[in-house]
Amino acid sequence: MKSFSSFVTRFASLKVSATLLVAFLLLTFWGVLAQANAESLGASVEVATDRFFGSYFVWAVGYIPLPAFKSVAALGVVHLVLCLICRMPRGWRFAGLWLMHIALIVLLLGSLVGSEIKREYNGYAIVPAEVAGAVSPLQAEVAPLSGARDLRLFLADDSLGLAPSEIDEQELKGGWPYFVQYRGYAEMAPGKNVAMYKVLYDPFHFVPYVFMVMFLLGATLHYFVKVRGVLPLLALLFAALPMDVRASAVPVWEALHSDTPVLVDGVVRPFDSFARGFLDDLSGRVTYKCRENDFCTGKISAAEIVRQAVLTPEKTHAYALFKVLRGDVSEALHLPSDSRYVSYVDLALSRDLLDFYASRNDDHPATAEMKRLYGNVRLYESVVNRSAFSVADEEVKFRLSLEVLYHHANLALWGFVVAFLACLLSALNMIFRSRKLDVAANGLCVATAVMLTAMFAVRAIVAARPPMSSLYEIVLLVALLLMAFESVAFFRCKNRTYALILPVTMMAAVLLFFAKFVLEPGDTFRPIPEVLNSSVFLTLHVFTIALGFAGMILSGVVAHLVLFRGSEALPSVEQPKGSPLYALMYGTLAFGGAFTILGTLLGGVWADFAWGRFWGFDPKECGALFVILWAMLLLHLRAGRLVSPRGFALLNAFSSIVTFLCWFGINLLGVGLHSYGFQGGTAMWLIGFVVVDTLAIGVIARRGK
Repeated sequence: MKSFSSFVTRFASLKVSATLLVAFLLLTFWGVLAQANAESLGASVEVATDRFFGSYFVWAVGYIPLPAFKSVAALGVVHLVLCLICRMPRGWRFAGLWLMHIALIVLLLGSLVGSEIKREYNGYAIVPAEVAGAVSPLQAEVAPLSGARDLRLFLADDSLGLAPSEIDEQELKGGWPYFVQYRGYAEMAPGKNVAMYKVLYDPFHFVPYVFMVMFLLGATLHYFVKVRGVLPLLALLFAALPMDVRASAVPVWEALHSDTPVLVDGVVRPFDSFARGFLDDLSGRVTYKCRENDFCTGKISAAEIVRQAVLTPEKTHAYALFKVLRGDVSEALHLPSDSRYVSYVDLALSRDLLDFYASRNDDHPATAEMKRLYGNVRLYESVVNRSAFSVADEEVKFRLSLEVLYHHANLALWGFVVAFLACLLSALNMIFRSRKLDVAANGLCVATAVMLTAMFAVRAIVAARPPMSSLYEIVLLVALLLMAFESVAFFRCKNRTYALILPVTMMAAVLLFFAKFVLEPGDTFRPIPEVLNSSVFLTLHVFTIALGFAGMILSGVVAHLVLFRGSEALPSVEQPKGSPLYALMYGTLAFGGAFTILGTLLGGVWADFAWGRFWGFDPKECGALFVILWAMLLLHLRAGRLVSPRGFALLNAFSSIVTFLCWFGINLLGVGLHSYGFQGGTAMWLIGFVVVDTLAIGVIARRGK
């Protein structure tokens, strides 16, 4: 009995907490790689998701069983219960901590039980032509089921439809625990349509919401009781501005100015923005440098290129507007081998070959380049024949003029330049310790924050939506948060450390460089998918998770300084809690972890409204989960004194790398529902950052010994 009691006590220790967090981290990492591998092999991503996240064991090398996500979750439930019984301190001061751990038990246990009960069905109903225009036979108001015949449902794994499930239609219409998703119509025969459905039976669908409410209440209570501070109320509500624009096709092609309203895919845009996007698609640039034999001199704008293509296409046919990214493609199409840029005339000579190669159905990179080039040729031709856009009669021109001004002001470039200058001045101040240099550097930080704030204000007005729906905008937001942190610290903190501004401005400059020269498209106001402009929860999700990522990056930056200063910054006999820099490192880590959790939960609420499920282990969701697990692991290691203060700082120094990999690295996989966040061409930049920062951590750690 004594040995059993000793085992229970050991199993409730923080060492086990850290071990389980490491297991969750490894499984999340392994599972995401398996999802990407399944996609590359042409298999369903769901196969890898079920294998790692929906099973109790994953079989390595075909026959070695290893614990999968559900096994670790079951162990986590037992561990949390024993922690509450054996280790958790009693008293009302720890009520928030108790509530957070109980919330975790509810989440893990509810998810395990719910996964065993949950069922997924595919179904169809035959619908006559007279009701085929209804939104859904199950949801339309005009008695749709009376017109539908033979509604049949089959389990999702019954691909042959051999065993129909007996579910009453009235029960489906009643809602919970059934969730019906209409998938569209398919015409089987004249007058005979089939409505397709996906039905999910999930009595435990409420569990994530219960967890969210309990966990956030517990975190708030713990903050008030233990920290005794004022919890800032973060509620950012954006009202969608109306965009009911009535446009008419008026062929006034000779009067195409930068702010001329044009109708593109049903959306009114300024002519300049369309032209920038057009030229960026073709050549990766927003200006064209004229060659010796061209009908132009110097550099001309994208708007002038499109204007000439519409009015005098015989001139632009000879311009080298098309960028070819692969040498084997140039060779196959018999294009000039001495230049990466070719003209429409060059491509027209091999048009039949281009059509042939672009029609191939394979995943070879050369085929993908052929398809991209073919699409650009078609786009150019649609501009020449005036079908790509039409001149619109737009009454309100302020928004269009503001969009043109935004592109010409180029605030993203100026923000990078000013942030870089602030970084240089702060580096000089590390040597000379001059008050004037410090004021100048921080003045540039304030200027950068003001410019980025102006950018967001203009983007909100022009796009008529919260400017937080693309990777480009989120990177700008995190850079703004970093600069705002340094600006507030300059004005409010008397004991501010002069060394902190250097890594903060350096990280902000890196992000702004990345946003301007890697992520920024030619047309920065291209319409976004409708689902990304649908809910206030999405705006809150993006803003809070940007706060969380900014906190994680800042904590990693501060950890570099702690390692650099060595024993001077670490806890010692003289300063048991460490220097203010060490406290800042811990505080920003807790801040980053907390807001990443909050942002992920808000994202789950939005995903439930948009996609019909709170959580699905999508790779992008797993990336946010990995950041949370990393933060929780570091906090548990510190709380249990399982690593030394220097070891804690060393691990925390990798927080920036972890955040960048989970933020940008996931986008490179191109797997999952978050297709709007995918971004190619960033792999080398990301690898370079990881290598350089890892080497920097190694050098700083050796110096700080």
